[in-house]
Amino acid sequence: MLLSLKWKAVVFLSLVLIIVTGAWVIQQINQTVTNYENRLAEDDTRQQLILDQLLDDNFLRLSQLAQLITETPGIQKASGLGARSGLPQDLEKQWVLLNISTGIDYIALYSMNREPMGNAFNQTLFRSPESIQVAVTDALETNDPAEPQSFIYCGFGCSQFVIEPFVLANGAEALIVVAQSIADVIQRFQQLSGDDLAVLLPWAPEADQIPGEDRILKNWESRLWAASQFKDTRALLSYAENVHPLDKLDSEDALAFSNQKLSFNFLSLNYNQSGGPTPHLVTVSDETRHYDTMVSSLTTSLLTGLLALLASEIALILLTLGPLKRVVSVVDALNLLPQHEYKRALSVIERNSSSLFPDELSLLEESTRFVTRELQALHIEVGEKNRSLQDQIAIISRSRAFLERLIDSSHLFIVIQTFDCEILSRNSKFKKDFSRPVRSFNDFFASQKSLGQYLQRLSELKNNMRDVLQFDSEFVSDQGGTIYLDWTCCIVEDERGQRVILTTGIDLTQRKRDEEALEWLAHNDPLTGIGNRRSFQNDLGKVLDLECEGAIVFIDVDRFKQINDLYGHTVGDQALIQIADSLRKSVRSSDSISRLAGDEFTIVLPDMHRAKLPGFLAKLSGLLNGQLLIPAEGRTIEYNVSVGAALIPEHGATEQELIVHADMAMYQAKKKGGGQWQIYDPSSGDLADLRRDHNLSSLLRHALNSQDFLELNFQPILSIEHQTVSHYEVLLRLRNFDGEPVFPNDFIPAAERMGLIQLIDDWVLERVMQRMASDRYSGHSYSLSVNISAPTLQSPDFPARVTELLQSYAVDPASLVIELTETAYIENFQMVLKNLQDLSNNGVMVALDDFGVGFSSFSYLKKLPLSYVKLDGSYIRGLEDSPDNQVFVESLTRMVSAFGMETIAEFVEDAQTLAKLEELGVAYAQGYFIGKPTPQLEDMLAENKPALC
Repeated sequence: MLLSLKWKAVVFLSLVLIIVTGAWVIQQINQTVTNYENRLAEDDTRQQLILDQLLDDNFLRLSQLAQLITETPGIQKASGLGARSGLPQDLEKQWVLLNISTGIDYIALYSMNREPMGNAFNQTLFRSPESIQVAVTDALETNDPAEPQSFIYCGFGCSQFVIEPFVLANGAEALIVVAQSIADVIQRFQQLSGDDLAVLLPWAPEADQIPGEDRILKNWESRLWAASQFKDTRALLSYAENVHPLDKLDSEDALAFSNQKLSFNFLSLNYNQSGGPTPHLVTVSDETRHYDTMVSSLTTSLLTGLLALLASEIALILLTLGPLKRVVSVVDALNLLPQHEYKRALSVIERNSSSLFPDELSLLEESTRFVTRELQALHIEVGEKNRSLQDQIAIISRSRAFLERLIDSSHLFIVIQTFDCEILSRNSKFKKDFSRPVRSFNDFFASQKSLGQYLQRLSELKNNMRDVLQFDSEFVSDQGGTIYLDWTCCIVEDERGQRVILTTGIDLTQRKRDEEALEWLAHNDPLTGIGNRRSFQNDLGKVLDLECEGAIVFIDVDRFKQINDLYGHTVGDQALIQIADSLRKSVRSSDSISRLAGDEFTIVLPDMHRAKLPGFLAKLSGLLNGQLLIPAEGRTIEYNVSVGAALIPEHGATEQELIVHADMAMYQAKKKGGGQWQIYDPSSGDLADLRRDHNLSSLLRHALNSQDFLELNFQPILSIEHQTVSHYEVLLRLRNFDGEPVFPNDFIPAAERMGLIQLIDDWVLERVMQRMASDRYSGHSYSLSVNISAPTLQSPDFPARVTELLQSYAVDPASLVIELTETAYIENFQMVLKNLQDLSNNGVMVALDDFGVGFSSFSYLKKLPLSYVKLDGSYIRGLEDSPDNQVFVESLTRMVSAFGMETIAEFVEDAQTLAKLEELGVAYAQGYFIGKPTPQLEDMLAENKPALC
């Protein structure tokens, strides 16, 4: 049976009225008290807002005054710390006027480095200038001096300071500081709020801080500095200090004073406070009328509702507990729905829904359960769709971010523009190189011509006459330079579906510069800046094509390798540059100069007649023979050049002929000595010598790569005392392509001139090592003496190469003798000495050939690590018939023995000479009588003795 709530309402109506009445009474009481408390809080907030606004207004006013003050001539003429002498007097004059007109109590100037420049202030209010300066400095260090700022400073009184940056007349930046007492703020506060405001400062017994005993509040250890309605406020505070402590004054109830109810409130200074004591700002409000009204309302409400509340309380609890509990459950469940707590909402309804008689609450509970289940299902569905949507958004966001990063990190210039060439967007690279504020793509073109071509072709792209537009252009950078770009344009749709132009560009500037540099390098020498071999060939070809008279000149620096070796390549390069500069000054505008390679220069002289050429060459030779300063050594070196020339077409009608003949003329000039010149002479035999050297060079190069042309011969060296072979000298033999022998006196000098001698030395050393290693395995042990040329002896890696070969073929170093000729041209004797000492330390023996010829033999004996000294053959031939040679050989032998060395006599041709050598004390003999050179070493090894002739 359904029992309607209206019957329940009739039954409990009286109880409900009682409840409503009681609730109303309680509400009225609470409302009355709350209104009173809220009004007090609003008064406190209102008072604080009024104070803050008054200080802000005062800050703005002081800031404006500061800006006006800085415009005065006396301040504008200040120039940093140098103006201190006159600035304080100017400020004192300014302050007196400002104090009278605006009430300014303090004015000062500071530099941007926080150094004081001058000040003027009220001596009564600011009794400690040092404290004020410290406060200003602290404020500047705490905050940015470039921004206006304000703070409160309290000393004898409280003042508001404003710091304003400004610019002096000379362009320098400075700071102005102005201050004013906040006494005017206190008076305006009373006028606006209707409440009194007092400022309390900590009290100290010093006399300078006590203006009168009527200001001292001893119980609070404070001094009343300023107050609105000062006399009444002072009397009220004197009474209050005997009733409440200062720190509890604003938390106590209204204070009764002469039939008045007064409330106190502490206000905050919401401004930075720099230095000085902390003040207490106390407001005094008359709450008598509001307090009495609140007490009356409370009394009436309590008396009215007390009886009704007591009568209906029990019935209310008994009759409405159940239905109210069910209603609360439904409300709790509904409150849980916005939080998506569906399961918890269902449990709350089920827990409190028991009822014997179904009613409207039952229907409400059922409806609530239904709505809860539907919302739960809908929430699950929405969650799934939301997750799917979030996944799609994340994918789109990542794709967009990827594209943005790709575009911004690209090395291409990317611009989106409209059909009117207005730039819509551009990537980071374009913004970096073209950051100036330009809206049109057309404004970047360097020339109107290229812009016109671009616009003409762009119209074809707009009219669908082409799909892609590609063009090269020159753009002007932000620095005014020219950038070469290759652009590609196509039409795309933006996010809104509108057609725009996508423009991508590639920077070709560096490539252009590289092409220009390569073009220059293709025709010029990078060291001297003059033409190179290609330029020379082009210039000579032009003269030959014109079939006119002329000449070519070849120039070579004498002993240039020696300059590089002794002083370094840097000095050599400076000599080449100096020669190139001299050539530029020596030739006509129609002539061309070039550097072929190394230290070789050429000049092509069109329209040069034979009669004028000698004078030109003589003058040129004198100009090119010069000096070069070496700063590191503080001295100069001299250099000379050899100049050769060939006439066109007298000495050749082709490039090759002229080059060969000019080179031959230069070679002829070198034979004359350093610093000479020569015109090619066809009657000279130098060309034949050059061809012979060329043929020998070709033969030697071929022989070094073949086994059929070079051959090792071995000549025994006899120990005279033991009449046995001590060791063998290795001699190199060469045959030409026809099988005919080529004498060493011919091919060895040619190899030195052609730079092949070191290759030959290395070839001989390796074949010697191979032969010694092979014969050792056959049971033969012997020593070999190998002749080494001067260039090889001067090579820094010569000892390492010999050691490498000895180790590779497992040859005993003591079985190898390195032989050098005394007459060899040695440029770097110290390197030769070091190399031979290294080899000697490793066990290799050293022999000196042709001893006795030349003046350096005896110095070699003292310095070189020699084991053998070969006496020159000129002293051995005819020894029997030459007493002078006998004396000389005997003396040399004794001297060599004194150094711990042994002598070897060359060119021993008969038994009488051998016997005389033994008589004179010579240790070893070599010659045709001992044995002739032969490639058949194994035959001599089998006999182990010389075949005496």
